[in-house]
Amino acid sequence: MSDLTFQEVAALAKASGVVVSEDDLEEVTHRLNVTITGVEEFSHPDLDSVNPLPFRPLEEVDDS
Repeated sequence: MSDLTFQEVAALAKASGVVVSEDDLEEVTHRLNVTITGVEEFSHPDLDSVNPLPFRPLEEVDDS
């Protein structure tokens, strides 16, 4: 994936209701692109062979 531009980050922020000042836009764009790159590079080879476990919210767990 190519890096997001300042304009794309500004549009995403506006659509999400997040206020990003012009002064902060460069830093926010950089950090968002670094985060996306890190997530794209994440790989765990064993995850494809593991069956998911059922999840029950703590409110439903009976401790007795």
